[in-house]
Amino acid sequence: MWMLHLIWQIIKLKNKPQSFRTIKNLIVNYLEPFFKDKKIQNITAEDYLNFQISIEKQKFSFAYKKNLHFCAVEFFNYCIKFDYIEKNVASAVGNFKNNYQIEKKVDFFTLEEFNKFINVADNTVYKILFDVLFFTGIRIGEALALTFEDFNNDYLTINKTISKEFYNGKRAVTLPKTKKSIRTILIDSKLSEEINALHEYYNKTFKCVNQNFYIFGGIKPLSNTTVERYKNKYCDLANVKRIRIHDFRHSHATLLISNNVPISAVTERLGHSNISTTLN
Repeated sequence: MWMLHLIWQIIKLKNKPQSFRTIKNLIVNYLEPFFKDKKIQNITAEDYLNFQISIEKQKFSFAYKKNLHFCAVEFFNYCIKFDYIEKNVASAVGNFKNNYQIEKKVDFFTLEEFNKFINVADNTVYKILFDVLFFTGIRIGEALALTFEDFNNDYLTINKTISKEFYNGKRAVTLPKTKKSIRTILIDSKLSEEINALHEYYNKTFKCVNQNFYIFGGIKPLSNTTVERYKNKYCDLANVKRIRIHDFRHSHATLLISNNVPISAVTERLGHSNISTTLN
């Protein structure tokens, strides 16, 4: 294999499963095929520049190219660390050129729009999921990873997340995005009542519910694709704009800020690493 076995093992050890798979896919699909006829120590800055030119022809987004460059830099850094090479040609050449693409629009529901949306929800589990997303601002992966062990009548404990990908046949449950993402979220009595009602619903459905049951799904978590499908269905029925699942998080932040909640409190509630992320 073009990529050295030891480097693979180090990268796997240092990254979460989902991150490792992303890095591996980028390297295997792009770096390895381009440099397959070159020994690691013979790759020059000119070679890496030609690699970038070949990638530019594929019209990827700048964010995607940036990730690819980051993977290359990290890979060559590991090679330097273990004395395979002396110089990081990816760092020397620098990142891909940013063509200043138009940024994706950040969208959200107003409270009025959300009320229209939630009033047409006809499935109890998904209705409560959307209530939790809108009124807590937690990420969809964090919500789907919640078990009844994470639920107290006054708060939710956020200490894990679920990947969209499968690992060994199961959804990968990992640590949250950052250390700041590990937090407790205060909830109001209405959300608490809804989650308790879900517990009763699962009791009737499965006859026996333990603390390891997923709040949104029961024995196994809901799938992202099904959540997306229900979201679009309710948007259309309510005649409101279709927003992304992640935009429920933006909606919550907007709701708090419009009600004069201090930005520092919003940052803490969302689990952002710093205030600038929240402001952006």
